[in-house]
Amino acid sequence: MTATLDDTARRSWQDWRAQRLVAVTAPHGVAALTTTTWLGEDPATVPGLPGTWFVSGDVVRGVDDDEVVVPVGGAAPFGDVELRAILRGGHVGLRVFDPAAATRTSLRDIDAFDHRPEWVLTGSFTPAVAGTGLEVEHVDGATTEDPLAGSVRVRIGDHEADLLAFPSSARPGGLQIVFADATNGARTQQFRFLDTRPPAADGSVELDFNRAHLPPCAFSDHYLCPLPPAANRLPVAVEAGETRPTRG
Repeated sequence: MTATLDDTARRSWQDWRAQRLVAVTAPHGVAALTTTTWLGEDPATVPGLPGTWFVSGDVVRGVDDDEVVVPVGGAAPFGDVELRAILRGGHVGLRVFDPAAATRTSLRDIDAFDHRPEWVLTGSFTPAVAGTGLEVEHVDGATTEDPLAGSVRVRIGDHEADLLAFPSSARPGGLQIVFADATNGARTQQFRFLDTRPPAADGSVELDFNRAHLPPCAFSDHYLCPLPPAANRLPVAVEAGETRPTRG
């Protein structure tokens, strides 16, 4: 019975890996980002785009031969590229996703550790008080105050960890844990993400580190990924999940 369950879990993990690669390498997927440009009300140029661009209320407008409107929090096509306007800390940024980006066309695979059932752990979730935030540093040096979902206590090897968790955008009701570990640098990127299902009524939550995945900034330098909080910097090696992009 255990072998059957393990085989099912492995096949599910293989499907997940295939879906990850499809999503990352899609024409306007994660690896296609070529620039993030912060804009204000005064017209400014955006690398790779014609004309000038500016913020007008809750949209970004571009002025060239034809006017282009990109809703903040949304996307709009522009020739072969896709434009997305993001909001962070009250500031609006315009992103350009180009199918011809070298970061996309050179990407061949996403390496990962082999699937190991022992890296499916059970933690205990304690929700944060409603409205609790945490100051989070990002790879570009900026800091934001992000809503904290709570903490997850889990034993990883000989280490008892209380991992800080944020609401997951990938799994509604679930958690996102940004963590670093002893594999970083030598075998993996500098940190990784883990998204979970919603915690059970008794607070138990499954942490499947086989599905730990690289942050977007592993595929393009123009993302603004959050760095792991101090509590999530593990002294143990998490030998599970994605490791590095493969290019060629």
